[in-house]
Amino acid sequence: MCVSGVRTMTSPKSSSSLNKHSNTVLDTTSYSIPSSHSSPPKTIPSKYDSEIGSPKKSVTFSGKGQVENILEEYAQQVRDLQKKLSDNTEQHEQQKFALRQSIIELQTSLENAMREKESLSELRQKESQSQEGHNSRLRATVDELQTASLLQEEMIKESSSQIEYLKKLVQGHDDVFEQLRNLLLHYERGPDQKTYGYESAASLRISYLPSAFARILQDFETEVLRLKSKFVPVRDFFSPLKLLFFTPNVEIIERLIGEHEQDLEILREAAKASHSHANNIQSQMEIIQEQAKNQKSLYLRQISQLEGTISQLRSELREAMRMSQDKIEDLEKQLHLVHSEVTDAQIERDQYSQESGNLDDEVQQLLAELHKKDAELNLEKEQNKRLWDRDTGSSITIDNLRRELDNKTMELQRLDSVVRSLQMECEGQIQRQMSAIKERNDSLERESAILAQLNSTKGKLHKTVQELNERKLSLDSAERVIADLRCSQLEKERVIERTNDEIEKLRGRVDSKRQEFQQLKSESELLRNVQSDCESLKVQLVEKEKVIEILQKQIESMTEIVSQHGRTAGSMETEKSQLMKEVGEKKVELQEMKNLQEKKDSQIRELEASLSDMELEKVKLMNVCSERLRILKEMKLEREELVNEIKASRIELSALAEEAEIIKNDYREKNEDMEAIVSKLKMQLKTAQIELEQTRATLKTMEGSDGHAMKVAMGMQKQITAKRGQIDALQSKIKFLEEAMTNATKEKHYLKEERNRLSQELGCMSALNNKLAGELEILKSQDKRLKDKLVTMEAALDKASVQFAECQCIIQRQEQEVMRYKLQHTLDVKELQGPGHTVGSSTLKQRYSTLPHSSSEPSCQTFMPSKLNYTKEDPLRDLKQLLQELRSTIDEIPSAILPKTESDSDPDLSSTLTACINQIQACITLRSIKIVRCCILAGWMDGWVDG
Repeated sequence: MCVSGVRTMTSPKSSSSLNKHSNTVLDTTSYSIPSSHSSPPKTIPSKYDSEIGSPKKSVTFSGKGQVENILEEYAQQVRDLQKKLSDNTEQHEQQKFALRQSIIELQTSLENAMREKESLSELRQKESQSQEGHNSRLRATVDELQTASLLQEEMIKESSSQIEYLKKLVQGHDDVFEQLRNLLLHYERGPDQKTYGYESAASLRISYLPSAFARILQDFETEVLRLKSKFVPVRDFFSPLKLLFFTPNVEIIERLIGEHEQDLEILREAAKASHSHANNIQSQMEIIQEQAKNQKSLYLRQISQLEGTISQLRSELREAMRMSQDKIEDLEKQLHLVHSEVTDAQIERDQYSQESGNLDDEVQQLLAELHKKDAELNLEKEQNKRLWDRDTGSSITIDNLRRELDNKTMELQRLDSVVRSLQMECEGQIQRQMSAIKERNDSLERESAILAQLNSTKGKLHKTVQELNERKLSLDSAERVIADLRCSQLEKERVIERTNDEIEKLRGRVDSKRQEFQQLKSESELLRNVQSDCESLKVQLVEKEKVIEILQKQIESMTEIVSQHGRTAGSMETEKSQLMKEVGEKKVELQEMKNLQEKKDSQIRELEASLSDMELEKVKLMNVCSERLRILKEMKLEREELVNEIKASRIELSALAEEAEIIKNDYREKNEDMEAIVSKLKMQLKTAQIELEQTRATLKTMEGSDGHAMKVAMGMQKQITAKRGQIDALQSKIKFLEEAMTNATKEKHYLKEERNRLSQELGCMSALNNKLAGELEILKSQDKRLKDKLVTMEAALDKASVQFAECQCIIQRQEQEVMRYKLQHTLDVKELQGPGHTVGSSTLKQRYSTLPHSSSEPSCQTFMPSKLNYTKEDPLRDLKQLLQELRSTIDEIPSAILPKTESDSDPDLSSTLTACINQIQACITLRSIKIVRCCILAGWMDGWVDG
């Protein structure tokens, strides 16, 4: 545009000088005409010569002024061009500086993007690892809940077994009560047939038993007094006979009485030991019940804590979903705003492009007109050359013009040097622009690589979103399982409450029965003492009667002794058969116990196998959780990188928006300048057309004088056209740079859109990371709880070992007692095999069978089995409960802790526990066999003593 203006630019001074020149020419011609008419013909050539010289002088003077004016105009045009070139160079330098700054900013943004990407990858790894740990811990909690449910089922089974045992005890007490009723009935149906204030023994209550037995004792006392009154005269009669007959047998009787008292003391000690053992078992039962209550409370606390954690997780999930939705909505709004801004910018750009296209069209039209005018000027210059060729006579003007041409050539050389320096600067600027373009291309390639990486990160983010959805589904399934477990647990708690109520009721009944039983025991002891006194008196009477009968009927006594000996042998055989039957029954019971023990061993083995399977599953879950935690860490790092990238991109977007506003303002200013220049050029074209018309009129008159000046003008125009070509090349380069800037703006808009998308994805990832951080804290608290459980389980194992040692001590004591009973039994058998004692015993049994003391025998025989059964069941039950405690403690060890303890401190813990359980089971079987033997021997000894 500037070049076209320079080409058509002419000053008004040239037009004024041409007008003056034409006026002077007309004046000279009009003046010379009358002189030619007035002069004579002789003097015509001289006058003609003078007239010719005068117009030549005027023409030469006017040509010099015109050339000077033209040279001045060209000098002004050159100065204007230099100023415009300097302005253009300054603008190019500013644009280059701005481009360099934008390239540096892009490089820094790329470096920041790479750093953010690395940080996001690390964050994703950390998040994946944390999420894997959280999933493993959730599965561990589910396993713990399942084990807790199993333990509650076992507790329910144990409570049911305890209820059955208490029912058996109640039935035993009822049987004792019925036996006492039967004794009272038997006593009522005796020879006396007395009544004691109630209708019958069948309608007898427990409250009436003490009064009934007290009245029976009073009856016994009255009978004893009656017998003593009868015995006094007999004693007086037989006292001398006693001295005669019983002096040799007194020592034997005293010895037997002493042995009998020793046996009674031993039995009393055994009874005291059994009572102490029963008390120990009761205390252990209470301790076990307290432990069961504590375990139940612990399980309830754990369940409440798990419910709290689940509720927290649900609330966190809801909050995270709400936050993510809010962020998505905000990002969508931002996207709409950005899209609207982009559309507005595109519309403005289209408008600017249309305006620039219109201006280009106008400029091209103006250039075409300028070319036409240049052609016309060239034709006029040729005409001027012809005129200059005709006027070769004016040497003075030519010398002046040569001097002026030399000066102008010097100025042109100076201008050439300036133009060359400007060309060099332009070439340097072009090279710099090319290097900047190359750098921009490199930056574009880097940006394309970054875009590819961003696409890959998007794919990874989509995968992580899918995995998170799957994990949400797994969490929902886990919550459903937990809800099912809660329902089952509530049902089990209800059953446990019912069973506890029944147990409390049965305990109340058992306490009442125990009190009644203790009362009966005290009354039975009183009865035994009275019976022992009565029997001692009866024995004394029988002995005295036997002495009298021996003195009277020795022959009959011998026959009766033989018959009685046969009867005693038959009774012994019947007792032996009964003992053999009892031994067979006990053997059957032992076989049943063995079968139950084998079943329990098989169950223990199955539980051990299930434990090993659970450990393997736990190891697998730990591996999976570690991988997921690593993925989560990577996701966190990627998230941080994306956040940093988004921050940098926002900063860059703000800077780019400011630059765009600056560029818009510059573009508007340039458009205004171009419009002003176009208007100026139009005005110059109009003036040029007027000047052309004037020059055509003047050239007709100046054909001979302006040839040399036109040559100079042609040379100047050639130089100007060369400079115009250079300016056009620079303008084309400027257009190329503007196109590059537009492409850069497009790429920046594309990067903005991608950064907005990444900001949305980063918001989702931040919400997920917050969730995972909360879950990590919950899992850390669960690890601490599990460690506390390990300490409690070690304490339980120590208690079990102490109880096992106590059981071994008790077994050793009972073995010593059994050996003692065996020795006593062998001694008694040897004493019974003696001849004198058999005769005495047969006679004693004969006399004893005739006396009415049958009511005392069934009471003792019925009372002793229940006592023995009680002593047999208590230690076995105690040991069974110890075994169940050990198994429950083994089952309570969670699957998340066992591998740590096995790998860190004690690798053979499970093997040692199984060995302890097997030893305890073996001890239980041995203990049960020994207790059965002791009970059989004790029952036989008690029967022999009572007999």
